[in-house]
Parts: sequence; C-alpha cells; structure tokens
Amino acid sequence: MKKSAIFLMLLVVISACGGKTEETKKKKTDYKLSKINQLVGIARIEPESKICPIGSEIPGRVVSILVSEGQAVKKGQLIMLLDESTESAQVQQSSTKINTRQQRVKSLEAKIAAINIKLKAADVDRKRDRSLADAKAGTEKAATDSETIFKNLEADLIIAKADLDEAIAGVKEVNAEANYLNQRKDKKRVYAPEDGMMLNWDVKIGQAISAGTKLGDFAPAGNLIAITEIDELYALKVKTGQKVSINLQGTNDKLSNGTVIYCAPYLSKKSIFSDRADNLEDRRVREVHVRVANPNAVLIGSRVECIISL
Repeated sequence: MKKSAIFLMLLVVISACGGKTEETKKKKTDYKLSKINQLVGIARIEPESKICPIGSEIPGRVVSILVSEGQAVKKGQLIMLLDESTESAQVQQSSTKINTRQQRVKSLEAKIAAINIKLKAADVDRKRDRSLADAKAGTEKAATDSETIFKNLEADLIIAKADLDEAIAGVKEVNAEANYLNQRKDKKRVYAPEDGMMLNWDVKIGQAISAGTKLGDFAPAGNLIAITEIDELYALKVKTGQKVSINLQGTNDKLSNGTVIYCAPYLSKKSIFSDRADNLEDRRVREVHVRVANPNAVLIGSRVECIISL
C-alpha cells in the first residue's frame, strides 16, 4: 500500500510539472512584439537661428532700458543706453579743438593767398628795377631793394606753407581723436543685431557693468523649432520629412503640426532634459529638430511633446 501511494504522488507531481511547462511554452509562443508606429519625445522650443546673448563692449552704467522683455524689435533699433556723459563731454571738447584748428587752417590759407599776390607784384617790380639799373635808367639800390623784398616774400611763403601743413596735420589728429570718442560714445548705445525679440534682460537700470558683460538674451526672427532627443534604441527610425504632432506636455492638446528637419548624424549623452547636474544615467540619444508649423502657438523656452509618426 505504501509503494502504491508513493507512486500515485509521483504521478501527480510529474503531471503538475508537465502541465506548467506546457502552459509556459504556450505563453512564450503566443508573445509577439507590437509594431511601433510613433515615437514620443519631450522637446524644448527654440529659434531655428539660435538664441544669442546681447553684450557690452565697454564698461559703463545702465541708464535706460528701452524695450521690454518679449518685445519685437527691428535691426538697428536702440534697445539700451549706458551712461555716456563722460564721452559726450570729451566729444564736445574735441569738437572745440577741431573748430579752432580749422580756423587756423583757413587763416593760413588766406595768408598764403595774400603772399602769393604780393610775390607776383614783387617779381614784376624786381625785374623792372633790374632792367632799369642795367640800362642805367635806374639805380642799383632800387634794383637791390626790389630783389630783397621778393626774397623776403619767398621766405614768408615757405614758412606759411609749413605752418599750414602743421595745422592740417593737427586737424587730422583731432579728427581721429573725435572719431575714436564718437565710436566709444556709440558703444554706450546697445542696438538690436537684427529683427527679432528681446527675450530677457540680465541687468537693471543703475547697474554698473564691465566690458563683455551679458546684458540679456535675443531671439532672431524666423522659424521656431522643437529640439528633442530620441533614445538610441529607436534612433534609426527617425528620418527628415516625418510628420510630427506638437502637443502640450502631459496632455493630448495639440498645439501645432511640425516636420522633422534635422537628425544628428551621431549619438550623444542625454543632456537637454537632464534637470540634475549629478544625473549619472548614461543613455545615448539622437538629437532631432522639428520645425514648428505655427510658431504663434508656442513660446520660446517652453517644453512640449513631439509625437513623431513613423
């Protein structure tokens, strides 16, 4: 009886194990990978021409901010003023110097013109007096005096011309100084580099800044793009020209259509949406740029979801 009971128990165990194995095989046989027809990536909205910093070439103090954050501007539009009182005073002093030296140039030019008139008359007189003296119709003294007058006028002309050259050089020197001061003064004025939008200011009115200080961020006018990163497992599935739905992050609310315009030719470490500097996750991703069809529907710097149709 004991042997029969043991045999029956073994049959039950074997049957149970055998049944579980068959069920597991069936599950493995029935499992299939579903086909992926879209990829979803978190993206950041940026200008296609890239955000550029606005800086100052020279030190100064901010006295006026002429455009607000988010305001559209035109190329060459004045957007900020630094204190230029020192440069303005120097330019005024330089202008006074220029006027003084230009007046001296005019005075010397008039003097040279007068000497030339006298010189021509003296040349006539000396030739006449010499002819008369040689013909015994005039005195030698008269001829000598006429020659002396002519020679003195020639010497005066040489000196006046030298003075004029010096005066002209002085005007050029002061003009160069004035140009430098005007350029320095103009650098106290910050202009929009091109058509676009002033995104933000990093300085305040009254703040003293040094040369090279970043004043704020500027977005050039043009297309907006959504920059996303696709995991290395699916990187080769993304192609330029693919259609994209750009949605409000975490919802199904569609903001705009889009088109893939760039796929990086290499993989890199995930970086765009790593919020923590100490994030040690080593995931390789492919950077993808999506052109936004309706730029008015999104804000620069905002996060969105890009649903890429494969």
